[in-house]
Amino acid sequence: MSAPAYAELMATSNFSFLRSGSHPEELVSAAIALGLKGIGIADRNSFAGVVRGYVAHRDLKEKAPDFRYVVGVRLCFADGTPDIIAYPSDREAYGRLCRLLSRGNLRKETEKGNCLIQLSDLEAFIEGQLLIVQCDETRWAHSREVLMRLAGRSPGNVWLAAACSFKGTDRARLNRLATMARECGVPLLAVNDVLYH
Repeated sequence: MSAPAYAELMATSNFSFLRSGSHPEELVSAAIALGLKGIGIADRNSFAGVVRGYVAHRDLKEKAPDFRYVVGVRLCFADGTPDIIAYPSDREAYGRLCRLLSRGNLRKETEKGNCLIQLSDLEAFIEGQLLIVQCDETRWAHSREVLMRLAGRSPGNVWLAAACSFKGTDRARLNRLATMARECGVPLLAVNDVLYH
């Protein structure tokens, strides 16, 4: 029996400064070499690594014709909202996500290089976004509120991320995440939260 198909939807490139160590093209190449069905690269409040990832995908298309490369953004909020990976479902949604980032970058109180966004900003541009919520495990109740709120605003387009941390608490933590997902009516999504190849 072969392993089920898997695509990593929570990868971060070194365009997320001080968070990840791999170039987008390295992540794409490694995913293909590992036999993954696809990869989604989402950097912190930015589409910065998109082109380099796309070029690698295009150059390796012959080697892996069915491999999918999807472009998103890891939304990091200024109001305590847990990180949310946003993948636009079409061109219009991509434009809305760009406007959301512009709003955060152009706020008067924003220092150069920072992006100050709040959950209400995402809600204003939520149409067409596929959202993966990463639970803040220091604030379970707040993460549940955010998940419930987004699931109500965009039914069928919200998932709860579940990654192993290998700290000895995975079974209890994953059970708690599964319960939260079930209570909020969203699917639990297995991810690895990839930071390097």
